[in-house]
Amino acid sequence: MNDQSVITALLMKSHQRLDAARILCAEGHYEDSINRAYYAMYLAALALLYRKGVEVKTHAGLISAIGSEYVKTGELAPEHGRALNLIEELREEVDYTICREIMREEVVSVITKATDFVVCAEQICAKDCTDGFSS
Repeated sequence: MNDQSVITALLMKSHQRLDAARILCAEGHYEDSINRAYYAMYLAALALLYRKGVEVKTHAGLISAIGSEYVKTGELAPEHGRALNLIEELREEVDYTICREIMREEVVSVITKATDFVVCAEQICAKDCTDGFSS
């Protein structure tokens, strides 16, 4: 698999996670929906980091690397970095505790932020394709 194929595969899996998040939300499985929305963002973030040759081993490492490689450079808006961090925290909370009640409106907001993040990641990665063709 070449670099662009890996990035494409990660982004495709990211969209599959978003689809699952939407379906789970519609069925009332809010906690699972948040989990899938976060992993959509996670996979898109991996694609972004792969593009720059950055490898991470933890969720915290991924969030930190997105901040240093993309948010601080201005390639990714700060609200996307904040969303990644907040949704990862929420995902941990719903995955590992039993005392948090999730409302549909919160899940819809999470899915919207996750979708925005994935679309932005795709746009950044797409620049590589167009830059490669214009050379």
